[in-house]
Formats: sequence, C-alpha cells, structure tokens
Amino acid sequence: MEKYDVAIIGAGPAGSMAAKYAAKAGAKVLHLEEHRSAGWPVQCAGLLGIKAVEESELAPGSFLMREVRGAKVHSPSGFTLSFKAEGAKAWVVNRRLFDRALVAEAVQYGDIDFRVASPVTNLARCAGWSVLAIGRGSDSWKAKAKVVISAEGVGARIARSAGIPGPKKILSSAQVEVPFKTDDPESVEIYIGQGVAPGFFAWAIPTGDGAARVGLSCGANACDQLKRFLKSRNIRDRVVPSPIGLVVGGLPLGPPSSTVAEGLLAVGDVVGQVKPTSGGGIYPGLVSAKIAGEVAATAALEGDNSAKRLSEYERRWRKVLGRELSLGMKAHEMMGRMKDEDMDNLVCKMKESENLVRIIERYGDIDEPSLVMKKLAPRLGLSMARMMWRVWR
Repeated sequence: MEKYDVAIIGAGPAGSMAAKYAAKAGAKVLHLEEHRSAGWPVQCAGLLGIKAVEESELAPGSFLMREVRGAKVHSPSGFTLSFKAEGAKAWVVNRRLFDRALVAEAVQYGDIDFRVASPVTNLARCAGWSVLAIGRGSDSWKAKAKVVISAEGVGARIARSAGIPGPKKILSSAQVEVPFKTDDPESVEIYIGQGVAPGFFAWAIPTGDGAARVGLSCGANACDQLKRFLKSRNIRDRVVPSPIGLVVGGLPLGPPSSTVAEGLLAVGDVVGQVKPTSGGGIYPGLVSAKIAGEVAATAALEGDNSAKRLSEYERRWRKVLGRELSLGMKAHEMMGRMKDEDMDNLVCKMKESENLVRIIERYGDIDEPSLVMKKLAPRLGLSMARMMWRVWR
C-alpha cells in the first residue's frame, strides 16, 4: 500500500491549491479527483473578483473570458441602480479551463501523484494513519496518508464521516447559459426580491457572443424558480429559449464551529468558506487552501497529525477570513428578512445620491464586500438606518 504525507480529495480550485502548497512545503502528495477530468462538472456562475484571479497565482490565459466593470441592480418593482468603475472589478471565467490550469500549475511544484476517476469511498484511521479506499470494483485500491485534506465540495461525505460538521445553510442554485440580449457587456445584472429568488438573488452574466449565464440561488427548488424567472417581464424578451448549458448545485454558507479532525482538515465549500453576500467561494477557498496545504505538510513531516496540531489551520484561516465571512453572513441574513418594499426603498435611496454610487464604484469589491459596506452605512441616512434596524432585529 502506497504511503503519502498528504492526501487531498477533490481537484477544484481549493484542492489544487492545497496540493500545490503541500508539495511546496516538501510533502509527498496524493491528489484525487473522482471525475474523469478536473473542472467537471461545473457548479459555479464563473464570475471571479480581481483578488480571486490574483490569488490563483496563474498567468493570464484563455480561461479569462471577459472583464466586468459594473453592475445593474433591479429591485422587485423595477427600479434600477447602475454603477461602473473605470477599471475591471471582476472577470468572467471558463471554470473548466481555470480548474485544469490550477492542476497543471500544482503538479510542477513537487512530488504530486494526481489521479482522475478516483473517488474516495471510505476513510479509516489505523495506527496514526488515514487509510483511503479509492475507486470501485476491479479498479479499487488503497493508500495511506498522514494527513487528509477534504476539498470534496458541498456533499463532503468523507469529511462528514470524519466528524467535520456541515455549513450553517445550503442554498439551492441553478443556472443556464442562453443566447441573451445584453444591455452592457461589461456589466452584470442583479435581480433582488422575494418573488425572484427568495433568500438571495438572481443574475445575468454576459459571456460574449450574444450569450449570458442566467441563474439564481434561493432557499429551495432553484430549478423551478429559475424557470419562472426566465418567463418574467425583465427577462423573457431578452432570452432565446434554447439553453446552451445547465448548471445545478448547492451553495454552502456559514462555516461550522470546527474545520479540523484527527488526521483531517477541510477546505472550501466543504465547510462553507463562501462569501455570503455574493456566493463566491473561489477567493476564500484559495486563501484557506494555501494555509491548509502548508499546515498539513508541516504536521505530516513532523509526525504529529492530531486535531490539536492541525488546529493551526483553523486559527490562521479564521484570522484572515473569519470576520469578513461573519459580517457577510449577518448581511445575508438581513437581506433575507427584507420585504420587497424595503428593497425598493434601498435601491431608490442609493440611486438618488451620486455620492453613494461613486462610493460603490470606488470601493466595491466582491471579494471583500465589507469595505464598501463600511463606507455606505453611515451615509444611508436615518430612514434607511431605521429600516435596517427593523429588519435586523
């Protein structure tokens, strides 16, 4: 049975970055992907903030499809708020190519044994090692690792069996790529309202060549909700009803109390390291994965894979991301309590003030939304403050 210092389950962005940083720290790494290729299936809107692209450490490539500089927010009653920065705020990306580029980058950094079509079916602890059962039927095999990193995604069966709790909530998400009449190819469109996407929002992300990714996240039944949204007055005349592709999945929000266990730590969607205001998980996942890879490798090479030793990962990622995710969760919960009338009032209030729009254009950052929230809060006025307080309590 082959022995490794670190085994990583999952070849999404978080898994590949963890593999890279574990190898850079000198570990012998086993990197496993259950599907036949990295980057499949795609379960992401494919909009990455500038910081997320930088955090990937990839040189610009064909995975970058289009710059995004602005957004147009549609309130429940049809009021709109538009803002646009001078430079790029985000990129529309091809996630399949992006994920594969991260794998290709990782394997250059050390001793990484990357395997596709290798689902982990069981994990057992034995004499200080984690024994992984991999594959099925005649293709099954086993490997040992001192430390396991779960980057499995939302399902996370192995992490749950090891005692890692799930995220605080999981939203239902669905998205189609369709021919679409775009008002501004450099701006995304956001649709809010309890009738549109209860608990979150809907979006239209231009991809170029007269197409867009149109989707939403909500409390439940996202596919049914998306069908209704595509027939709504805001969208129906702009969509050619012939989807190019369909993406469905869960959106995990709110990290649990612990992300480590004996011999194992979890990163990314597994433990809700996702921005609750935008639903983006790439940036926090990459930041956490670098810490995970370093800690796992160091602990394995030291010969101490206890939960106590691995808790260094917990402390470090929460120090960097904990406050941002916590504030984001509070904002998410507040938005979930807002009535359509409150959302209309908020959009209208912000639209009336050029100063507020300029603040969004200057400080807006989908990877660190607390920056613009801090700037806007004291300028929204007494009426908005009262409304926010009513919703929050």
